Amino acid sequence: MKNALTAVALLATLAFAGASQAGGPVTKQNGSKSVIEKFTPICAVPGYANYGLCGGSTTTFSGVGGKMNAVQPKPGIYNLDFSFSGLTPGTEYRLWSTRDAHLWVEVGRMVANEAGSVAYSMQTTSPLGLGFDLNTIIGDITIVTSWWSGQKLVVNADTTLSTAV
Repeated sequence: MKNALTAVALLATLAFAGASQAGGPVTKQNGSKSVIEKFTPICAVPGYANYGLCGGSTTTFSGVGGKMNAVQPKPGIYNLDFSFSGLTPGTEYRLWSTRDAHLWVEVGRMVANEAGSVAYSMQTTSPLGLGFDLNTIIGDITIVTSWWSGQKLVVNADTTLSTAV
């Protein structure tokens, strides 16, 4: 009888451990491949070479790196993590999100650290069609974009995210 009780206790422990591991993220895309691997410098978007701080050059801001990772901790909830590098240290930047270019929602503001980096996070239950712009606070001028370059978020059949381009 003691062996039977021990076996039942062991099976219950294993079932509980399996259930708690199953409680992890539904999808975790921030491993080897980001959802957005590179944000496009606004100056490189056709028609924008004379916009803001571009000065007529399509290569302005080409040294700015940006990516977005995604984790879906529960069905229908997406945690989006953004990181940007190659920015001017001490300058304040704002990350915007939009679906239609008429209503822009501020994701956050941050001053670039001494290495020229900033990071933002947001949670959404509706990522479909979202695009993003990283702007300077002074003048609210776009530096890099996923919106104007057509990299809008798509929800795939397996609930992972990708971009339209």
